[in-house]
Amino acid sequence: MTANGIPEKLAFRRKEVTQLVKLDGRVLDFWENEFCAFAPTINQAGEKFYSRQDLDTIMQIKQWLIVERIDKARVRELLADKRRVTSEPPPPAEPPPPPTPVAGEGEVLGKIRTGLEEILTMLGDREKM
Repeated sequence: MTANGIPEKLAFRRKEVTQLVKLDGRVLDFWENEFCAFAPTINQAGEKFYSRQDLDTIMQIKQWLIVERIDKARVRELLADKRRVTSEPPPPAEPPPPPTPVAGEGEVLGKIRTGLEEILTMLGDREKM
């Protein structure tokens, strides 16, 4: 278990989620429709499964609505901000330094390039047939 009492799992059954967050399933259904911040997976038997991220979102919504008593409109804004922050791509990494040339490497690459050009020429001739 982690520090916040959530088992180390990737997916949770609906019953597990209701027990962990101490909420009724109808509340989860309402929050799912109201905030569109999490979407459980439904298997062929109709069972709902929640991801760890869904569970974190549910716990955050509970904190905001029940503990901090923030209104629903503000919770929607907070969730939108949270999605915006998590969906931003990471800053581009610096490109790796160019490889140091090895003696004779230029000749080898030239031969490979020539061979590839010949193959492309042969393939081009084959397509004309």
